[in-house]
Amino acid sequence: MQNILIVCTGAPYGSESLYNALRLAIALKEQEECSVDLRLFLLSDAVTVALNGQAPTDGSNLRQMLEILTAQQVPMRLCQTCCDSRG
Repeated sequence: MQNILIVCTGAPYGSESLYNALRLAIALKEQEECSVDLRLFLLSDAVTVALNGQAPTDGSNLRQMLEILTAQQVPMRLCQTCCDSRG
């Protein structure tokens, strides 16, 4: 079994770094032949991806991607300091 930690720091809907990190996480969890212990850590501007009321315009819904990972029981942690400073 592989242990993988994906650290996400990119702002949602400002660049593709967070989108690509979540795509990678979903792809890793969907690999049937590979047993992966996957975890996500969101910090900096990435913590705002889970805020309610976001209306993405570019077609990628990052909140929906987080819901998929949650349904796949991927543990996620958020930096408390980053959350406090971003509301």
